[in-house]
Amino acid sequence: MKNNFPRLDRKSCFLFLFIFAAIFAFVRPNYSLVGKWTVYNSDGSSIGEYVDLKTDLTYTVTLPDGSIGENGNYLFKDPVFSIKNIKDVCGKGYWGKYKLTFVGADSINFTLIEDSCSSRRMDIVGFNPGLRRVKSK
Repeated sequence: MKNNFPRLDRKSCFLFLFIFAAIFAFVRPNYSLVGKWTVYNSDGSSIGEYVDLKTDLTYTVTLPDGSIGENGNYLFKDPVFSIKNIKDVCGKGYWGKYKLTFVGADSINFTLIEDSCSSRRMDIVGFNPGLRRVKSK
């Protein structure tokens, strides 16, 4: 039986592999935002404050003494992370917008897009270099 398919030489195979690799080199990995994250110092140590981002698009901030410091709702439409506090610290129903950047699968950083609520803005980008995922044991 005669084979009607052309044979690929080394040059054609190399070109095909190069194009394939170039296409997938620019595809960003899909990381999950859901989980427990810690606020960390610039030296990488945790300050003992945790942010729990839940699948129902709510969040809870737990302070070092174990009390709830804040909670509310969030939305994430890559790369925009929007957040709304339950407490009326920013105006009822007011959402802040931040650019969220994954640094690998275990760290995220925020950059301000729009948020006139100064206390929330300082919490998210003022004092905190980002969040690091808490590794489950």
